[in-house]
Amino acid sequence: MTTSPNLSLVYLSASQAQKEVTHNEALNDLDALVQLSVASRTLTTPPATPAEGDSYIVGAAATGAWAGHDLAVAAYYGGWVFKTPKAGWLAFVRGETKFYVFNGSSWAALGGFL
Repeated sequence: MTTSPNLSLVYLSASQAQKEVTHNEALNDLDALVQLSVASRTLTTPPATPAEGDSYIVGAAATGAWAGHDLAVAAYYGGWVFKTPKAGWLAFVRGETKFYVFNGSSWAALGGFL
């Protein structure tokens, strides 16, 4: 499947059946990533009862459903969806009341904003 270059949103195909599935997945990705706000950036295991739309930055050495997704954005939409960040992505971490930027290899705190 072809995806958009920045957010990796899946494009619809001309002869694709059930286009609403792909379209709704793209809407969920937009909902999670535009104005990115996460609950935490240090959890290494997913919360037991996430609410629909909850988002996190996966901590290092993650386990369980998050294993292998260190530093990714994990969003819950009936199941966990993972997005690999690109350099320049910004996230507000609500638990810390701080902004972080992905520098290509890690999430770094932005200074002087709060």
